[in-house]
Amino acid sequence: MATLDRKSRRRPLRVEIVGLFPLIYKMCPRGMGWGAGCGLEWPADQTQDYPPEEQARQRQLESLVAHLADRFGWRLQVVTVPLTSLRGMWLATRYGIGTGQVALVASGRCVRLDEGYEAIDRLLASCLGEDQAAG
Repeated sequence: MATLDRKSRRRPLRVEIVGLFPLIYKMCPRGMGWGAGCGLEWPADQTQDYPPEEQARQRQLESLVAHLADRFGWRLQVVTVPLTSLRGMWLATRYGIGTGQVALVASGRCVRLDEGYEAIDRLLASCLGEDQAAG
């Protein structure tokens, strides 16, 4: 039986996505990638009632989760944290996350979504111990 090296046995890095989310995003974000990969989308009759800004935020979150899955795969454990939850309020206070912002928190560090995917990738790669030039 082959033994796994220490790196391959690591637990996934917990990444908290903090923000105000549409109710339809309260599902497990790990299911988002599977659903999108299978061609599943949110039922139009459920999403049409949301204002355009919320629909845009939903698409933004879906894109973010897809990006994280493509870039980091199983090495991340992505968890959504609503800003209105106790944990969300605490993280917002600690990291200065505003009500209109979405931020990622990992290993005690925070990056806002509006800083771009490159900033997010740098933070997560650093937390995972990746060589920055390899990404």
